[in-house]
This record gives sequence, C-alpha cells and structure tokens, in this order.
Amino acid sequence: MELKTNRAVIAAAEPAGSLMQEQSVELDYVLPDYYPDVCKLVKCFVTPAITGETVSGDRVSYELRAEVRILYCGEDSHILQCVCQTLHFSRTAELGVSGEGVSVELIPVTDYVNCRAVSRRRLDVRGAVTVRIRTNAARQQEAICDIFEKSVQLKKVPVQYPVKSLQTTRNLVIAEELELGNSKPPVLHIVRCDARTVEESHKMVSGKLLVQGNLQIQLLYACEKDGDGSLEPMSFQIPYSQLLELEGMEEQDNCSVRTTVAACDIKPVTDAGGDVHILRCEAELRISCSAVRMATESLACDAFSTEHRSRCITEKVCTAGTPEPFSEMHVCSTKLACTDCELDCVYDAWCEIKNLTTRMDTQTCEVQFSGMLCCCVLVRESGGMPRLLEREEPFEHRLYVPDLCEQDSVQVYAAAENCSYTLSEQAEVSLKAELRLEGMVSRSTICEVLTGFEVEEDAAHPRNHALKLYFGKAQEEIWEIAKRCHTSVAAIMEENDLTEEILTADGMLLIPIVN
Repeated sequence: MELKTNRAVIAAAEPAGSLMQEQSVELDYVLPDYYPDVCKLVKCFVTPAITGETVSGDRVSYELRAEVRILYCGEDSHILQCVCQTLHFSRTAELGVSGEGVSVELIPVTDYVNCRAVSRRRLDVRGAVTVRIRTNAARQQEAICDIFEKSVQLKKVPVQYPVKSLQTTRNLVIAEELELGNSKPPVLHIVRCDARTVEESHKMVSGKLLVQGNLQIQLLYACEKDGDGSLEPMSFQIPYSQLLELEGMEEQDNCSVRTTVAACDIKPVTDAGGDVHILRCEAELRISCSAVRMATESLACDAFSTEHRSRCITEKVCTAGTPEPFSEMHVCSTKLACTDCELDCVYDAWCEIKNLTTRMDTQTCEVQFSGMLCCCVLVRESGGMPRLLEREEPFEHRLYVPDLCEQDSVQVYAAAENCSYTLSEQAEVSLKAELRLEGMVSRSTICEVLTGFEVEEDAAHPRNHALKLYFGKAQEEIWEIAKRCHTSVAAIMEENDLTEEILTADGMLLIPIVN
C-alpha cells in the first residue's frame, strides 16, 4: 500500500572521536656572546599553543607553536638568566570523519622536557608535545512526522535537536606598552611570563557578537638590588574587545566563547639613560565562538494499522541538547620544603595542571575531575643563589549534574588562577592554589524514531466482534492496549471516560473496534 507521509530531517549526533599526535621538541642552542657561561641549570619549560587550524574534508591541518624557556645561573653572579626560543611546526591529521557538521578542537599538552648543558656555552633540549584532537560530527537523519491514512495510528514524541550550528575562530593581536613605575628597579631581562584571559563576556550588537575581556599578565623579571641579583614580580591587565560575525546568527541562538593565548611576547624598551622601565607587550589571542540554534520536532516513534497487519522500521538516534556551561573553583594546599639550606625569601610561585581526566558517575549524578597539580616556587637561598622548589600534588573535584546520563558529554578546561604562599622559619613554603574548572555539559537524548512503515493489504485483521472487554493493569499504556486490540487510543479513552493515557488503577475496560 502506497502511503502518503510527511518526513523531517534532523541532525543526529555521532559519537565524539579523539586522537592524539605527538610532536618532538628538539633544540641545540649555543649561547650568544652577551650571555654568561652556564654554571647551574635551574629549569626548562616548554609552553605549547595552537596558532591556527584548517579542516578540509577528513583532515585537519594546524600550526603548533612551542616556546622553550631555559633558566640557569652563571658562575660569578646570582642573577637568574633566561634563554627563550620559539619553535614552529606544521602538522596534518586524519580525522576519520568528514562533512559540513564536523567541528574540531585541538589541545596541546607538554609530555616531558629534558635539558642538559653540553658545555658552558651549549644547551641541548629534548622533549615532546602531544596534541589531543577531539572531533564532533552530525549526520542527517530522516524520520516520519505524519502518515496520512485514517487506519494508521501514530505515537509521537517531541525531539529537540540543533537545527543550525555555526563556528568561527578569529585571531586578535594586542600591542601595548607597560610601565613599571619609578619604585621598581630597571629590567635586565624577563624570566617568566604567564598570560590568560579573565572577566570575559559576550553580547549581540547589531547582528554581531561583541567579545570583551581582560588579558592578565603575570611576569617575573631579573634586576639588581643592593648590588646583587634579584627577581621582581609584576602584574598587568590589558582590556580587549573584538566583533565576531557569524553569518546567519540570531539573538535566540545559544552562543559560547572560549579565548586562548596563542602567544605573549614581552620585550624590554631601553630609555635614553640605558635603563628599562617600559615593556612592550605583543600578544595574540585566539577567540573561538560557536552558536547553536535548537528546534523541536514531533516525530513518530511507533505506528500500527487498525485494519491490516503492518510493520514498523525504526532507528535509534542520538540528538544533542543545549550545552550547559559550568564554572567551579577548587582550592589545593601543599607544602614544599628545602632541607639542605636556609631560605631568604620567595620570589614567585605558580602551578600547572597536568593529566586532567574526566569520569561520569550516573548513579550519583556527578562528574569527577582529577589530575596532577605541578607546583613551582622560586626562592632565594641564604647564599643569594636562586633555586626552584617543585612538588606534584593530586587533586579531585566533583561536579553535581542533575539527571546525568551515559550519553552526555563533558568538556572541561582547567587553570590555576591564584597562588598564595607563606615562608616559615623552617625553610618550608606553604602554598595554596585556586583552580578554575569551567566548560560545557552537552546533554544528549537517545530516542527511537520511525523511518519506514509498511502495510500488508492482503492481511486484514479479523472483525468478528464490535466490542471487547479488557482488564487493564495500573501504569499500563493505553497505546499498547490499542495496538494489541487494533483500535485507536482516542476510542478507548472516549468509551471509558479516561483523561490520562496511562492507567492509574486496575480495572475493566471497554474496547470498541474502529472501522
């Protein structure tokens, strides 16, 4: 039997895929003449960042920037020296999926880094960076909304799905001059620079998305105090704003914005007297924006014919709901001790988060975040030599998410925002770090929808009665009763004066036969 149907095309979410790509970091560096000889290596850091990516078909091409920073001390000075070099890599990865609905997220993480002094003038760095590539894709699924045949009964469910998804990424370059002030000693060179975005907000302005925030810069520079080498911390905030245009975006769309720092270079500016009281900052931000428009469609999930034998063709689909943002704070405390010498002061303290993992517990409706907090404290020994104390501390944080399901997914970004410290007389540093965990919980719903329906015209249901008696059980669906008896839900409810489609108590029902 040829049936006239009305169909809808919805976006069904494919399972998120992930892969990893490793990039080796190698640097053979010969010190320029104006650097002192290496006497003691303090620490080597590698800071990776993605500066650009392009998705073409089932491949993604991206640019990786790795900043190598080596701290060391010379033989006849207590001034902490810093060697900074930037390496650039171009990579390509196969995603395994393709199409217009594919979105890619790249997260670079430093695996390890080792540094050794080959000679007093030559440094050798060996390390590795892993780029985690997460893909999200959607496929077009056709489903039946209506069947225009009087004998066909339909059971419908409302299905929410993203009807439109937009993404864009814009690089923003910030150039600013930062003044130290007259109370600060002149800069010899920059030792450490940490930059992140804070207080970010976005809103629609004349059909465009206005993104505003502050770039917070924490830096540590080498200087001279009282005739000896020292280190001085400084903090700056630079406001930024950017208009993003997503063609087709509307006011009711659900927008999310994430800004990362691709690069932040601080260069001293020498004045007429040969001193440095001004720093020139050049930073590059990557602003990623996504907009999702949701729609609800009433789709058939089951059907039968009151006159003929029929067969349903169904398919399970997973639809993504509106992403729910979250932002949590977690406080970690630890102690770092120096057992072989006394300490004069603490120059600076900072933390990095490594090995962040996510686990969902649907029984308790909690998402568990766990990882390792790598704590660094730069101190001054009693003899005047700078020294780095390090300690790794595990942490765990739980986020309650109502009605958490197995098909839901969680994206989290973690950073240590504030580090405070106290130095005791026993050469022990008590450190407290505030961790910010923020991201999105993407709700997903799995439902069974009708994709096809067949009626056998030569297999009619027998009609040897006009009324049936049926003893119904509490919590039994009227739909299931109607399907077994080849009648309609409306007829059963009208005949028995029912107002709900689920029986509230046991009882006898009159089942009329529908022609």
